[in-house]
Amino acid sequence: MSIKIFICFLICTGIAGTWADGKEWAFTSPLPQSPPSVKNSERISNPIDAFVLRKLEALGLEFSPEASKRELVRRLYFDLIGLPPSWDEVERFVNDTSPNAYENLADQLLNDSRYGEKWARYWLDLARYADTAGYEGDPDLPHAWRYRDYVIDSFNRDKPYDLFIKEQIAGDEFDQIMGAGEIPLPNPEQTVALTFLRLAPFTEPRGDETRHEMLSEMTSTVGSVFLGMTVGCAKCHDHKYDKIPTKDFYRMKAFFSTIQIMPPERGDGFQIGGSLPAKFYRKGESEWAQQKRKQISEIPKELDRLEKELQSRLSISNQPGFGLQTINAPSGNNYFFSLKDVTDEEIHYAISESDGARWSFFIDNYSAAQTASLSGKNIGDWFGDVLEPQYLSIGEHHGGMNKPSGLGHKGQIAEVLIYDHPLSDLEKRKMGEYVSHKYGQPEKIKAIAAPGNGLKFWLDSSDIDADPKTSNPENGSRIGEWIDKVDGIKFKQIYIGKRPIINTFKGSKRQAIGFDNSYLKATLTSNTSFSNDQNGAIVIIFNSLNKGEGYGFELGGKNSFLSTFVNPAANTNGGHLEETILLSDQVSQEEKDKYKDLKTAARFTKQNLKRLEPMAMSLRHSFGPPYEPGVPTSRVMIRGEYDNPGEIVEAGFPSAITGNQNPAKIRLDPFKRWPTRSRRMALAQWIANKENPLTARVMMNRLWLWHFGQGIVKTPSDFGQLGGTPSHPDLLDWLALEFIQSNWSLKKMHKLMVMSSTYRQSSMHGSLMAEKVDPENKFLWKFRRKRLEAEAVRDSVLFVSGRLNSELFGLPIFPPLPDGIEESVKYSNSKWNTQHGPEGRKRSIYIYQQRTLTMPLMQSFDSLVCEESKPLRQNSITALQALAMYNGPFVNLEAKHFALRVKGIAGNQIEKQVETAFRLALGRNPTAKEKTRMKNFISNSPVEGDAIEGLCRILLNSNEFIYID
Repeated sequence: MSIKIFICFLICTGIAGTWADGKEWAFTSPLPQSPPSVKNSERISNPIDAFVLRKLEALGLEFSPEASKRELVRRLYFDLIGLPPSWDEVERFVNDTSPNAYENLADQLLNDSRYGEKWARYWLDLARYADTAGYEGDPDLPHAWRYRDYVIDSFNRDKPYDLFIKEQIAGDEFDQIMGAGEIPLPNPEQTVALTFLRLAPFTEPRGDETRHEMLSEMTSTVGSVFLGMTVGCAKCHDHKYDKIPTKDFYRMKAFFSTIQIMPPERGDGFQIGGSLPAKFYRKGESEWAQQKRKQISEIPKELDRLEKELQSRLSISNQPGFGLQTINAPSGNNYFFSLKDVTDEEIHYAISESDGARWSFFIDNYSAAQTASLSGKNIGDWFGDVLEPQYLSIGEHHGGMNKPSGLGHKGQIAEVLIYDHPLSDLEKRKMGEYVSHKYGQPEKIKAIAAPGNGLKFWLDSSDIDADPKTSNPENGSRIGEWIDKVDGIKFKQIYIGKRPIINTFKGSKRQAIGFDNSYLKATLTSNTSFSNDQNGAIVIIFNSLNKGEGYGFELGGKNSFLSTFVNPAANTNGGHLEETILLSDQVSQEEKDKYKDLKTAARFTKQNLKRLEPMAMSLRHSFGPPYEPGVPTSRVMIRGEYDNPGEIVEAGFPSAITGNQNPAKIRLDPFKRWPTRSRRMALAQWIANKENPLTARVMMNRLWLWHFGQGIVKTPSDFGQLGGTPSHPDLLDWLALEFIQSNWSLKKMHKLMVMSSTYRQSSMHGSLMAEKVDPENKFLWKFRRKRLEAEAVRDSVLFVSGRLNSELFGLPIFPPLPDGIEESVKYSNSKWNTQHGPEGRKRSIYIYQQRTLTMPLMQSFDSLVCEESKPLRQNSITALQALAMYNGPFVNLEAKHFALRVKGIAGNQIEKQVETAFRLALGRNPTAKEKTRMKNFISNSPVEGDAIEGLCRILLNSNEFIYID
């Protein structure tokens, strides 16, 4: 490199530049910039080109030629709406000779509702969006999806960015207090917007420590997302590189000190905090939610109707079963049951036994000579095989966790007895005599119900307090405690609504405890003598009204359990009903998919109905005294430790920008009723102020990154020293001021960027000089070639196969996952409501974001569910991507439908089939060489249909399909 070029390079990169007024460039207000003069002015489409071309010319470089119209239409479609153009759309643009054709296309796409679906994804990464809270249990955030829809809607409406900022930081503080009346309520949209502050992963509360971590995370995220400042690095010590002292971190954190999260709902074992009311506010959204609720409520009935229809067609009859299940014991998931019907409301007794090697079942005087299974092996797991047992429960399934699953017993349980040995034939006969008597006969059971005879546990509904001297509660009473008569283990229920009811069996005077969405639970202690047994017997006297799977008596802990259950639909003619239906040739694929969807959706009815409540995962400010805490004293927490307070601080803005550490001016309620309000609004207004030197720059740098593949500042959430020198600081300043002057309109800035000659350059141009001077294309002498992001890969495959569901907004979707991985990544029940129908084929932005489970296809293309703000995804090239596209079940399934679409258009003409496949997949006709090779490929195939499907798979696996240019 010559000395002249090297000096120009230093000037262009800013290394030879100076800081203004002793402050870093990013912390000084953008200065008005006049587009510079350049030699090659013919390539100037707008001022962006002048700034870029000046630097190129200083290095002796120039723009690459303009991309072809076919390249430009594909680039613009993917860049603005995240989907490929159809063949007709490509041809329409290519054949449009008007001088405004390109501009008209840009306007059309910016006004397309799919624009918001594409661009909201970038913001959701920044907002660390997810539909679950993460950590142990990974609990569902039922209303988080409304924030996702808020972002899509905001982008589509081109909401001014300054308003977008204020709604997400202080949506509840827009209305100023102007009188002595009651506090104004935020509108629903702004309530939903505040979900932004609550999207960080959240574990069970630990008092002050959790609040400290929560507010610190909000502070760090707001600093990095809106200001491009790594203020979180100053939580424990002064920033090592930037002028951000620890005191500034806690001054900024003080803006959030009055935040209040709603208390958790009753029964929420994860204690993640409640939601706030927020009506559905978009046009037609309330009606949609009402219709959706009605549709979801009908799912169990629809499933029942379909099952009966298919059972009748296949001559299937249900044979209910009583059985045992263990999970995560040394042998994994074992699920076995007898074939005896026990769901007829009659009194039954079941004896489940293990001899240490095998389970056996004895139901109503009959030994189960044949058993059936849904999973695992029968190797006789017993209580001693449960890993780290912690609790006992009756009436509800807890799955090894502390949270009930909703798969409880429906019916009555009179007694539960546990023995340290399998019962002998004599003991079984005596048990039968005891059970068969309508009052029960204590003398009949004395011989077998005594600790000396191996009895280790006995719950008796005729003596619930284990004290024969006291009277039992009256029938109809709710039972809050049931005590074991051997070791005195107490089963309790503190929630009145969850307490079971004591009554008599139908047609009998014998008392039993009735369970229906109720249960009792006991903590395991050293007194629980049977918890280490490797063999024994469980006797349960009960009736059952279960129509589906319902668990009865359970020992569990740490994701491991042993439980009894009743499952009326577990077995059909010796085989699983679902398996019988799905393997039958008499059932169409559409019916099978519908059955699978209904079967899964029925399990999630309650959760999906909850998602449709008019609520938001939002927060508010404390109401203050006398109702709630006032403004707390904010302090520096030494070394970031929540219980190590240092000096007192007041809310204030970063001194690196303001030049001082003065307290911020906060407009307080003049009537002094609500002293906790307006703190976050003060911060939001300062961030969204046109005088703030960072806000517009940071967002324009993000927009530039998302369009051009690399930011002007390379680290989009760090404008500090570690971010490096900006490649075009004058251009970024010009863009920032244009952004502000355009009323913070993102769509106007999109158009400005895509209309530039810089954007319209070819990505295929090669220049030895350019590659030598600027090998990383930092100065944009050609367009940076980009691979499709994960969402665009999946959406494009569905678009080409003709099966993409274009429905806008709505509940999270659950596309099918390979190898049933949704069942292995769970703590109790799977959260994945698998959808094989059109709902599961909506755009990828709607996929349920589960923090403990990322869709494998999405993960292989670098899309991960966010744990923290993600300004820039990794862009990898791996063998897993090729495997996912060629061998993955998703692409293979869609290739079949792609092939059917091709045949539907082209018929049996091979040449037309090849032409159609190329047009659909790549938006172009095949070359003569490609056409010849593909015709030979199809003609030489022994099975014509397989060859067309193979051709479709080849096109979906081509670089041309995966890359924009």
